[in-house]
Amino acid sequence: MAAPPDPSGQSKLGIVAGGGAVPGLLAAACRAAGRPHFVLGLSGFASADELGRAPDAWIRLGQAQRGFALMHAAGVREIVMVGAVKRPTWLNLWPDWRTLRFFLRLVGRAVGDNGLLAAVVAEIEREGFRVVGADELLHGLVMPAGAVGRWHPDMTAEADIALGVAAARDLGRRDLGQAVVVRDGAVVEQEGPDGTDALIARAARHGKGGVLVKMKKPQQERRVDLPTVGVDTVRHAAAAGLKGIAVEAGHALIVDRAAVTAAADAVGLFVVGIAAETVAAASGPSPLVYVVACEPSGDQLGALLIRALQAETQGRVRIAGVGGPAMAAAGLDSLFDPAELALLGIVEVLPKAGLVLRRVRETVADIEARRPDVLVTIDSWGFTGRIHQRLARRGSPIPRVRYVAPQVWAWRPGRARQLARWIHHLMTLFPFEPPYFTRYGLSASWVGHPVLESGADRGDGAAFRARHGIAPEETVLVVLPGSRTSEIARLIGVFGEAVRRIALDTPHLRVVVPTVPHVATKVRAAVVAWPGRPIVVLDAAERFDAFAAGRAALAASGTVSLELAMAGLPHLIAYRVNPVSAFVLRRLIRTRFVNLVNILLDREAVPECLQEQAAPDLLALQTLLLLRSAAARAAMQGDFRAALAKLAPPGPPPSRQAARTVLDLAQGG
Repeated sequence: MAAPPDPSGQSKLGIVAGGGAVPGLLAAACRAAGRPHFVLGLSGFASADELGRAPDAWIRLGQAQRGFALMHAAGVREIVMVGAVKRPTWLNLWPDWRTLRFFLRLVGRAVGDNGLLAAVVAEIEREGFRVVGADELLHGLVMPAGAVGRWHPDMTAEADIALGVAAARDLGRRDLGQAVVVRDGAVVEQEGPDGTDALIARAARHGKGGVLVKMKKPQQERRVDLPTVGVDTVRHAAAAGLKGIAVEAGHALIVDRAAVTAAADAVGLFVVGIAAETVAAASGPSPLVYVVACEPSGDQLGALLIRALQAETQGRVRIAGVGGPAMAAAGLDSLFDPAELALLGIVEVLPKAGLVLRRVRETVADIEARRPDVLVTIDSWGFTGRIHQRLARRGSPIPRVRYVAPQVWAWRPGRARQLARWIHHLMTLFPFEPPYFTRYGLSASWVGHPVLESGADRGDGAAFRARHGIAPEETVLVVLPGSRTSEIARLIGVFGEAVRRIALDTPHLRVVVPTVPHVATKVRAAVVAWPGRPIVVLDAAERFDAFAAGRAALAASGTVSLELAMAGLPHLIAYRVNPVSAFVLRRLIRTRFVNLVNILLDREAVPECLQEQAAPDLLALQTLLLLRSAAARAAMQGDFRAALAKLAPPGPPPSRQAARTVLDLAQGG
């Protein structure tokens, strides 16, 4: 016989308790509110310690008939099922007759985890109970939108979260799991029957970094199986080297929010709730953006743009094109390796003209076959300009965007007219550039310089010294001989002679040589005999740590000067090209300076040693001044701050501004 209704007027709640903290929190909340309740513990899953006291009764998972009888006898009207329960096998289920009949009705039906839970709920309600969700009873457990601690995702993590939302929703639609781990623009692991903890453990094999993204399945029976984050989730994620955890706001439970927040803050890990509009956007259209970048600086810029596009579209964007290792890490499958096109100078290009034209034809054919929503080319106008020219002459309707303006203010002003004929929009890095192009009717916008997002100002010099055994009394000189084969050939010998002279006057000198993979073998062979026991580093993080450890730098002219300025590392720049190229360029160049810091300030803040001035004696003298003079170093660092202040327009980071411009054009804006 069923018990009479409770005199308090509240219906009696039956708590079917699995493992974890939530059943105990729910029982405690009922006691605090004076709500009558009956706790039914599942043997092998629930724990008296976690519940705070022994349950009112125990049953095995397969004892449906006994469970229903106990609930009826206790006067239960509503049932909540909470806590961790692994899907049983027939071997450990030991079903009673009622449970067996339930499973026999499922024979022949394709039932995944969600289908099974939905069937369980229907069976309970057929028995006369109302099933409620834990989130209806414990509103404080529901994950809010935004970060719950002091750590927040950076732009790379935002892009990974966006990709993870789409991937986890796709996994959920197929009823295979709720969670994925995304690292550097790629899904490295996805949840299986073994659960989230096992997923996190597998993710550790891919190295540090990455984000756990956990979403409610689109068709999920939310009353019994909402995604859950607790202190253990944070600890496991930290142990696996993840950067953070992202779960669907309003559709996930955060168990003991204060404890989760404290645990995450302590290990430097973010925990965020993904807003509803972000989740909804993951189901929208997926624009195809074709990106072409042929040089290392353009590859870095393209990688930032790809990640910003992923963040802006919540992972929906599709990427195709041509790019190097940085863009590949961001998710691009390149049409070919652009390293073969890293050329410079008039004479240097001529021997490879046939290869350049063949790659142009292949790229144009790929673009026309894929029909992207927008084409973005980055720098390398000798190659990318031919792509735009051919598409324009064929009347292609694909919106064509160039990222990084050709320096018409420095040389070849006629190129502004050329761009106006061949492209639809120009995104510039410097604020003074758009007027040079808009006068010819070309749409142009200043989006800011992505060096501000490079992380060059966040290097860890102490960690770099410790990793490479550099003693405190040793002086670190950073030498950057360039990223192109032609640059290496013309500069590395001169730089080596300069280093030998510097070493004679600098006791305890250590030399660090950042380079890129496709020239690393040549660089290592060239520097092995240098003084200062050279350390060759390849990736961006090591390069920026080296900048932080350094006292001065000697660099090939290029974007790296802005990275050095971001790091606050005093430096000089040098450059040499073929004498014929130099003769022509000197008659074309219209600016006083070639270094970007100097151009921004309109004065020589960074010494420029070009052509015949790129001589060992002069380079050594200028470098020694920076190594020794605190006043010279301080003055240059002040100039860096003034120049960098001119690189960022108001609003979001430069790559996000660029991504929004690209997406607007892709949508016909």
